[in-house]
Amino acid sequence: MNTFETQTGFSIELIDNRLILRGEYNNLPLYESIGGTITAIAIVKTPAVEINSIADEDTKMLYGVVMRPNLNIFRDTGRNGIKENCYWYFSEHTIKKLHENYNGKIKIGH
Repeated sequence: MNTFETQTGFSIELIDNRLILRGEYNNLPLYESIGGTITAIAIVKTPAVEINSIADEDTKMLYGVVMRPNLNIFRDTGRNGIKENCYWYFSEHTIKKLHENYNGKIKIGH
């Protein structure tokens, strides 16, 4: 296998999730994202999980992390779509449920 780290990673497009306030992180609101539906997984230049993908030249496949449990991710949108600087995280349980119900598509960028 001839592999190398790329300058890209993965990100999700998520709809119908709920944000529950769980305290603060870096002096900003910290929300747990519950439920929802992933409509697409995108290849992006700056993945929220901060891990780039690995490419296999032989198979022309990309491998990488799409979501990481309990990782606090900076966002500029809070509850009800209101503009606010905050952090979100996904529990292991939520990620498992999102994975089980994923029937979306793959695309380049958001």
